[in-house]
Amino acid sequence: MQMSYKVSRSRISALACCLAFSFAFGVVASAQQAWTAVTPPPQGQQVGTMLLLTDGSVMMVNGVGPGWLRLTPDAKGNYATGSWTTAAPMSEERLFFASQILPSGKLYVLGGEYSGPGTPRTDTATAEIYDPVTNTWTTAAPYPAQGAVCGDGNIAYDANTVTGSNVITGIPSTVSFYVGWSVSGNGIPAGATITSIDSKTQIHISSNATATGTSTLTFTGPHPSCFGATETMLLPGGTQILAGSLVDTTTRIYTIATDSWALASPKVYDRSDEEGWAMTAAPGKIVVYDIFQSINTGQGYAEAYNPVTGNWNSVSPADGTALGTLPLLTSDNLGAEFGPTLRLQDGRILEVGANGVTALYTPSTNTWVVGPTIKGTLNGTPATFGADDAPGALLPNGHVLLAADAGPATPDAGTTGNTTADSPVITNIPDTSQYQVGWGVADADGSGTVIPPNTSIQSIDSPHQVTVSNNANVTLAGAALRFGGTFSAPTQLFDFNPAGAGSISNVTATYPGNLTQESAYTFRMLVLPTGQVLFGQNQNTQLYLYTPTGTASPALRPVINNITYNGSGKFTMTGRQLDGQSAGASYGDDVQMDSNYPIVRLVNSSGAVYYCRTTNWFAGQVGQGTAVTHTVNFTLNSQMPAGNYSAIVSGAGISSFPVSIVITQAEVNGQ
Repeated sequence: MQMSYKVSRSRISALACCLAFSFAFGVVASAQQAWTAVTPPPQGQQVGTMLLLTDGSVMMVNGVGPGWLRLTPDAKGNYATGSWTTAAPMSEERLFFASQILPSGKLYVLGGEYSGPGTPRTDTATAEIYDPVTNTWTTAAPYPAQGAVCGDGNIAYDANTVTGSNVITGIPSTVSFYVGWSVSGNGIPAGATITSIDSKTQIHISSNATATGTSTLTFTGPHPSCFGATETMLLPGGTQILAGSLVDTTTRIYTIATDSWALASPKVYDRSDEEGWAMTAAPGKIVVYDIFQSINTGQGYAEAYNPVTGNWNSVSPADGTALGTLPLLTSDNLGAEFGPTLRLQDGRILEVGANGVTALYTPSTNTWVVGPTIKGTLNGTPATFGADDAPGALLPNGHVLLAADAGPATPDAGTTGNTTADSPVITNIPDTSQYQVGWGVADADGSGTVIPPNTSIQSIDSPHQVTVSNNANVTLAGAALRFGGTFSAPTQLFDFNPAGAGSISNVTATYPGNLTQESAYTFRMLVLPTGQVLFGQNQNTQLYLYTPTGTASPALRPVINNITYNGSGKFTMTGRQLDGQSAGASYGDDVQMDSNYPIVRLVNSSGAVYYCRTTNWFAGQVGQGTAVTHTVNFTLNSQMPAGNYSAIVSGAGISSFPVSIVITQAEVNGQ
């Protein structure tokens, strides 16, 4: 196949093109998968959720925020030895929130299961937008009010009171407060409420304080609006975002240009809490596994949103709206958690369950089948692993890299043991052979009568005895107990091979880091333009690059048809399959890091790589095939010299073959 094309420019030399091609694609053509440590951020700063900006750099939450870090690949396009800079902070900390990269190149964030200083549980509905050109954040319209269904908030903060004054100052954040909420604590009269929110750190209350000083105050009241970490999806065309609801079947559409919300069609079965969403090829239907409907009925249910009709419809064998078999993929014992939902290169949708079971949906035939089960090892013994909140990424070779942990390996029915009041030792356990240090320990009925809350295994003393982190409340022989459960270490890594009915193999041994004490929900994946996966742990300092074997099928690569210069250093690229074959990476509901949009890089004969910021791409599409033509604008990197280049565009980690282009000094100067 021809590796270089002439598009509105003179052809560069065959040697130069060959060198550029070798660099551009050699990174994903290794004989075996490989892991490479990434240079850590400076001064021990921690990384969190990772998002790919359209200039090829990676935005990462600094811990849980509000600060952000930015990783830019080095001069050769290598992310492992890239440079770190600090980006402007958000208005507040956010942990587990929705995010979308917009066709403008800006970053949109919405909600946060935990937000504000100390990240208390708030399920905030606030939103904001980051402009990477100006390095600034602006407030966006919050998710609309839903009323009493959002429940009450309860936030405790240290704050300052003055005797005889109804002003409270020094509050870490009032962003999640509402007028009318009650206030209690030292020096606060009974029945006091918030009468005004003056600033991010100050409020007025309905009564004067009776004490002067700093103390912990509790602010309580109803949330008129809540979003938390619910799913969103950029709809085809890129002008609107579809968002689910944390508490009911409502869905809403956010229009980017007008910064406004409108009601959309309600879902058929479920609220969107804990769900993962995946988009099919045209018309870009969004496929959803209905978690709570499935748990409540004991059989799998799913539905799909059609952006053309604006309606949700069931696609479930259980009610006759789909063919095949759709299994249960989670349970109440696993917290109703869920794993990644990804479109595969062959068009099927892969659903990865918290219970280790997987399912595959074929949109063209509206058929579900049970996929392979995730099998890991505990102390050398085979055990079922599951994605109870965990990342997965579609690789250029068509496989999926998955993280899963031992949550489902723990017995749903619980076990028994003998406890002694005021002692941390539990004896006479039938079998501790698969238990792990760090696993949770609790009463089987969740009452906390025998074992205090937040207890975990400290040591495994024998095949029948463990020592736990808290003393037992009572002496009891044969106490009904539960060991492990949701978010139980260790995490292990797996490769899903889509060939035939699909198969899953354990690839943990290839990973250079330590996963033995970690739960899968702490990890993040991001598919890079190079086809590599950036892999990291939330609130940690070390990242790794995963380089898979092989390359993408030529038939699935983006195709560059034409590049024209528009003036002012800006170009328009016309081509096909510019958005890739999938969202790239996925993670239940808590983290969204879609990268199905075009990323343009220019490579010269010496291997120097210059990423160009892309805008105005036709968003929200995957797997479009070569019959559909799209355009994208890109702006030259101001640091690049004039000369001969190979232009490459990637979508969700799959790169085009390079085309030759000559960049003039006038174009670099923006003339």
